[in-house]
Amino acid sequence: MKSKVMTIANHLVKQGMSRSAAMVQAWITVKLRRIDTKTAGVTHGNRQKLLARLSRYSPEDITIKLQHEQENAADKNAVQVIAAVKGKGSAVMGYLNRQLAAAIAPLLDKGKAVASSFRAITGGAEYYLNYGLNISIAV
Repeated sequence: MKSKVMTIANHLVKQGMSRSAAMVQAWITVKLRRIDTKTAGVTHGNRQKLLARLSRYSPEDITIKLQHEQENAADKNAVQVIAAVKGKGSAVMGYLNRQLAAAIAPLLDKGKAVASSFRAITGGAEYYLNYGLNISIAV
């Protein structure tokens, strides 16, 4: 656990956060048993159609994988949220929000255990409501 805390804290310090604030953020991230979050960027491209299709499958058949996208020009800590359906394939559904990605990206780079799971698909009940993807992360 201490190595995960230090990995996150050192990364946040390199990005300009004070050491004390980085340590607090790192401990909070690691101590939480589960972080429930919404996926950002779900309205980009064809992701709404993908989420509509994904909503037809049983939650037991859906897995979530997190992958650090180091070549992302907009955010060097960008972490992709990839959904896969058992026996069907996978697609990028969006990203973690910037603050959470800053803590998770260095763990992924160092090969530390970061578990992610599918929680729910929200919205889409009316034609004007966008779909959303809720996931859980355990560090």
